[in-house]
Amino acid sequence: MASSPISARLSPNASPRLVILAETVLKAGETARASLRRRTSGEMIAKAPRDYQTEIDVAVERIIVEELTKAFPDYAIQGEEAVGNRTAGPETPIIYIDPIDGTTNYAWGLPHFGMTISIAEGGRQAAGVVYDAMQDELFSAEIGGGAYLNGERIRCAAVADIENVLIGAGLPIPGQVKAVAEETYFDAIKRLMANTAGVRRMGSAALSIAYVACGRLDGFFEDGLSIHDFGASALMVEEAGGIVTRFSGAEVDGRGDILAASKALHPWLKEGFSDQV
Repeated sequence: MASSPISARLSPNASPRLVILAETVLKAGETARASLRRRTSGEMIAKAPRDYQTEIDVAVERIIVEELTKAFPDYAIQGEEAVGNRTAGPETPIIYIDPIDGTTNYAWGLPHFGMTISIAEGGRQAAGVVYDAMQDELFSAEIGGGAYLNGERIRCAAVADIENVLIGAGLPIPGQVKAVAEETYFDAIKRLMANTAGVRRMGSAALSIAYVACGRLDGFFEDGLSIHDFGASALMVEEAGGIVTRFSGAEVDGRGDILAASKALHPWLKEGFSDQV
């Protein structure tokens, strides 16, 4: 049973390890929240075309790495900004960090971005948190322990009526789509536009997938993602009763295409890619 004051925002059975992840992401969130503003191109680093890094991405990851290095000195660390990455033995837990998921939003001063930390053991996600620093919403999950938002149990929506579902989807930059042909991907989006209540592109895959877990979205898909982006929130969807696969329905392999949805909706969404995968 967690004894930290933050336990009220987690599962009543949250492990001490999950408490540490939550405390860490909330601490880092203070820096991200206080530093949100529009940045010029000269204030950003382009890691690749249209793939940005701000000084806050680095600062936030450094805070997280420092805290988790103290708490888990033997764990491997893989951060998206590689501030304090380190390897360890094959059986060692791995901490994955995305300090600002939605950096483009952040760099333009848009107050919608996620901060995410997850721990993988034995090749699968075991625990994770996603934090919306602007809304002060803490999503969390542990394998076998359910998914929570600010201490309340969350579950995927059970809506099967296609006309009454709201879907999130990434709008890719050139070259981002690799799992299927670009035409197939855009046809899948057009299919959503023609049949559902609407399509949303919010700019943070971590938050969008967490929204599937709590029923704000009925499904989400995007290509070109990494486990840093979706590891924690994919666990949340599964713990909330949903399904997370690749576009083909195959098991997620840690990088690339993600299709997350309620059990009611996942088969229909997968059909949108079935002719080409």
